Amino acid sequence: MDPSRRHSTQANVHGGLLPGGKKANKGIIGKLTINDVIDRFKKVIITAVDFTSYSDKIDLRVPLFKENNMPASDTATWMSSDPYVSEKHFQQFFLEFLLRILGESMQRHRGTKKDWSTLLWSCKDVLRVQFGRLYTKLLSPVENLDQRLFAVSILVAHPSCKDLTKLGLGTSVTGTKVVYYLYDLFSNPDFQISSTCLEDGKRLMNILKECGISPIRPNDPLTDDQKISIEEDKKQWSQAMEKGRKKWAEKRTDAQHRILHRMDALAKQISTRAMDVTQSVVNTQNMERKKFVEHIKMAMTNGLQVKKSWHHLIQELTHERAVWFSPDSYPQSWQLDPTEGPFRVRKRLQRCHLDLRKKFLKPGFDDKLESANREPPLSYLFEDDHQMSDSAALIYRLHTNEKITWTCRSNSVTPSSETHGEILVGESSVYFVGDQAITDANYTQVLLGNRDLLSISWLYEDIKELHKRRYQLRDNALEIFLTNGKTYLLAFDSVKDRDQLYRHFDASVVDLPNRIRGENPSVIQELWIQGRMTNFEYLTLLNKMAGRSFNDLMQYPVFPFILSDYKSEQLNLEDQTIYRDLAKPISIQHKDLEEKYIRNYEFLKVEYARAQSDPRMAMFIAEPYHYGSLYSNSGTVLHFMVRLPPFTKMHISYQDQNFDIADRLFHSMETTWRLSSRESSSDFKELIPEFFFLPEFLENNEGFNLGTRQSGQKVENVSLPPWCRNDPRLFVLVHRQVLESNAVSAHIHKWIDLVFGFKQMGKAARDSINVFHPATYYGLDIDSIKDPVRRKANQTMVRTYGQCPKLLFSSQHPACQLPSEGGAVNLIASLLFMPGDRAASPQGDKLDSSDGWTGKPQPIPEVSGLQWGNYVGSPDCPYPALAWKQSHGSQVMSLVALPTGEVFGLGRSSCLLVMYSKERGITTINTTDVDWAGIVSWGHTDHILRITNKWNQPAVNFLHWNTDEEVTCCASVPDCKLLFIGGTSGVITVYNTKFNKFKQCDIQVLGHKLSLYGHSGPITQLQVCKPYSVLVSASEDGSCIVWDLNRLSYVCSVKSHATPVVALTISDTLGDVASASHGENGSVLQIHTVNAKHVATYDCQEQIHCLVYSTAPEGRSVNVIAGGLDFGIIRLWSSWDLQPVTDIRAEGLGTAIISLTFTHDNQRLFAANSDGTVLMWEKPSTNKIRPPNFIPYL
Repeated sequence: MDPSRRHSTQANVHGGLLPGGKKANKGIIGKLTINDVIDRFKKVIITAVDFTSYSDKIDLRVPLFKENNMPASDTATWMSSDPYVSEKHFQQFFLEFLLRILGESMQRHRGTKKDWSTLLWSCKDVLRVQFGRLYTKLLSPVENLDQRLFAVSILVAHPSCKDLTKLGLGTSVTGTKVVYYLYDLFSNPDFQISSTCLEDGKRLMNILKECGISPIRPNDPLTDDQKISIEEDKKQWSQAMEKGRKKWAEKRTDAQHRILHRMDALAKQISTRAMDVTQSVVNTQNMERKKFVEHIKMAMTNGLQVKKSWHHLIQELTHERAVWFSPDSYPQSWQLDPTEGPFRVRKRLQRCHLDLRKKFLKPGFDDKLESANREPPLSYLFEDDHQMSDSAALIYRLHTNEKITWTCRSNSVTPSSETHGEILVGESSVYFVGDQAITDANYTQVLLGNRDLLSISWLYEDIKELHKRRYQLRDNALEIFLTNGKTYLLAFDSVKDRDQLYRHFDASVVDLPNRIRGENPSVIQELWIQGRMTNFEYLTLLNKMAGRSFNDLMQYPVFPFILSDYKSEQLNLEDQTIYRDLAKPISIQHKDLEEKYIRNYEFLKVEYARAQSDPRMAMFIAEPYHYGSLYSNSGTVLHFMVRLPPFTKMHISYQDQNFDIADRLFHSMETTWRLSSRESSSDFKELIPEFFFLPEFLENNEGFNLGTRQSGQKVENVSLPPWCRNDPRLFVLVHRQVLESNAVSAHIHKWIDLVFGFKQMGKAARDSINVFHPATYYGLDIDSIKDPVRRKANQTMVRTYGQCPKLLFSSQHPACQLPSEGGAVNLIASLLFMPGDRAASPQGDKLDSSDGWTGKPQPIPEVSGLQWGNYVGSPDCPYPALAWKQSHGSQVMSLVALPTGEVFGLGRSSCLLVMYSKERGITTINTTDVDWAGIVSWGHTDHILRITNKWNQPAVNFLHWNTDEEVTCCASVPDCKLLFIGGTSGVITVYNTKFNKFKQCDIQVLGHKLSLYGHSGPITQLQVCKPYSVLVSASEDGSCIVWDLNRLSYVCSVKSHATPVVALTISDTLGDVASASHGENGSVLQIHTVNAKHVATYDCQEQIHCLVYSTAPEGRSVNVIAGGLDFGIIRLWSSWDLQPVTDIRAEGLGTAIISLTFTHDNQRLFAANSDGTVLMWEKPSTNKIRPPNFIPYL
């Protein structure tokens, strides 16, 4: 310490702690008493000695030098002037300091040094002990030579050396240590000690002797007792030192802990206060944010609702039958509508722009491309939508206006694209929001309702089925089936995400009131074996259970080639030679081809075995197989569907922006059969479901320029067999019947074994020559492939080779139980239709008819063996007998059959509303019951529509109608969600309704009404076809319009009637529309497809008053159209071509038939004539007569 600061304690006491250097009260220094100062001084001395004695050696020069950035040239000067620089100098300074203050403590001072002297005197004992500790520490052998010699010389040089030695080193332990340490220092021959230091050592030894401590002279040899004693002392000293060091370390640790944590309580208090403040701020912010978000939600919702209303309004005012129709911008083309009908049949088309280059269309057809480049009417209202960005997704989230309970990433998969986005599970709906808004959306498409503007949403009540799916050989997808016939395939990033969403739907957290659980393969199989399910229905369900989806071209549903004769003029379904061998894969229909594929497999087997010995080659050689690609893949689907948008554009993209070579395009059924079954070594296709229900894909209706074959023949429509008159519609109808023939039914189970069963893999597949490339089988883990080139190659193979269906049957599939030849129809009837016995209404007279068939007609002459089916009036069944009749006082204007077997008879200006229970079954076998029924009536003087919902109770007010026009007809969908009202103005008004038992009339109207514009005369007929999701309206203007039930939008129209349409019916099995109008000499009956394409016309000599379709299963039946004519005649026409089948009439009842209906099982035909009599025909039977179950409401 600097001598000038030797008495710094005193300076601080008198100057630093008191202002102005004023003296404090006696005995008190500042705020401290003299005793406090003494205690603190003692602690400082003891702490300094402890630190010097017990701490590890440190060198303070480096950190100080680095911290102060002192130049190296100044180091020596700085170190010499600053005692704190190194531990060595500090120890020397501290020893000198203790010597001085210990010496001063033995003196008494007065005056200015009085307080200092008092302080030292009070600390004398502490100074003595600590001096002894420090001195022995510096003299010990653990210190370097300079320190030890310094300790000797500094003590000897002090004037009071003897007194200090006696005072500080006079204890036995300390003295013994000093003696030994001096002996060790001066007796070591390795030390180079100066003479001066030797003299100082001798003097110290003498002083010790004078103080009563016997030194050991360096030249005196140690005795054995001395050596033992010294060793014991050294051991004790070492233990004491270690014990002291440990105690000091613990004490120091405790002190550090106290220092570090002394503010913990305060910090905790501050943290608690801060959290309270933060929570208060956050709550305030959240409240304000919630208000803001609610405001944004409301604003966005209102904006989107307004835009949605504008969309619907413009949609209804700009189609081809509307007032603002613009032919320049209206789409001229048609594409397949993904909406599914009965048994997943997709027959409907929708308007579209082709979005292709002119070179892909023939001259004369390319002008339809111009409309896509022209703005539709009122498009300026949606100009802001052209700037759609990622924020559109956020807007849609806000638009949901409901609490989102779960979200995850997913992809929406369609045949043409894969859209990345997010699934949002709300309280009442599920939403898929794309990462980006639709950028390729054509606004005409949006106006037509063909494209969702922002995203997709599904109400929980609309979800019918949920099925786990594979996508690109990964078990990570989910397919959603809706009640309106739409399906959506969602692929997730992981199986965990998919399963979590599935469990969310599967648990009671979400209520899916209309959900039907997945089918059980064994139950389905048993129903098919018993004949209670058609082959088409069975194959459709097998495809669905095996994960085949219309949304994924690589897993498109697969159907078998069943015929081998596509050249004959005549076709006999009883001839076994016209069928393919269903027990063999399509590629080996000829025996001589089997050896070729067996050799191919054996060669690849050898190559694979050879590659296993070389790890570098093993990863590039696949396991052996017979065929390089699957019988169904994206190329196969696009090959067949090339003529039908949107598959046309997909085909062009698949073929590098061109149509395939003309000779390779699908141009002939006969050629395709030859290539698949014999001539091609790589092209072995099975069929797709469209071959059994969709004639449009066989026609080049859009005028595509498909090229010219090498023979010079242009590729146009697909060349079809002569036995179907080269008519696509007849082809698919006959083809469907062929699929249900006895020959196919007897062997189709063998094909099922190959595709869905045990012959798909393993030894059975090898023995059946049915092994495909490994990339087509589930289990290929692409993510585990490290090599990027190989991984990319496998991904390409998965996307192009095709994917095998999921294995459904691990053992041989049993055969169908075919009925005997004589009782085929009766057995099928007893299995397919099982009408229940219901309580009968009052009975009428039962009559028998002796009329019979005069000759059984053929559906078409070119094909023999076709089945008319099992329904009343079928040529395959006995001639119908009049089994019951009942007269009423007023006319029965409409007859309505329910699935439960009852038939309602309604009077004028009334319509039946029915609410069915949730479906609990599959296909034609179900247990659907009627939960509620009511009759809406109109034509009252107060213009109020009323509902009668309780028997023998007065009608309840339901809806006030517009007084400017009269209601002409009504119709409702079976679940009471939509009510359609036709009026004299030609406008159809639509109300969204809901069954609500708490309402007096049981029906609640939701939201605002909508209007459908298209007719220019009063509406005469409204018919709903729920299976195909369409409404067909007829008018006095002579037209029929097909409306989409899902979008409530215009689809197409029939304008071939010259007079008002008086009768209308829709086929629930085919989707065809039959309509009749009166002419000068009778009536004109016409059939159009659901896409408004003309099929046939029949000129009837009598007037037709009503029409109805039979609904027997397609493939097993040629259904008929029953028409009510004048003079009590019921005429049946073939639904294929309007060929007359037979007339049914009752003797003595010659008035016009004004209403007709088949019962749900088609075993009865009800008719009502103009004089109020209701009649019932059925097949003659010796069984117990069943009640008619007729319920009149007149």
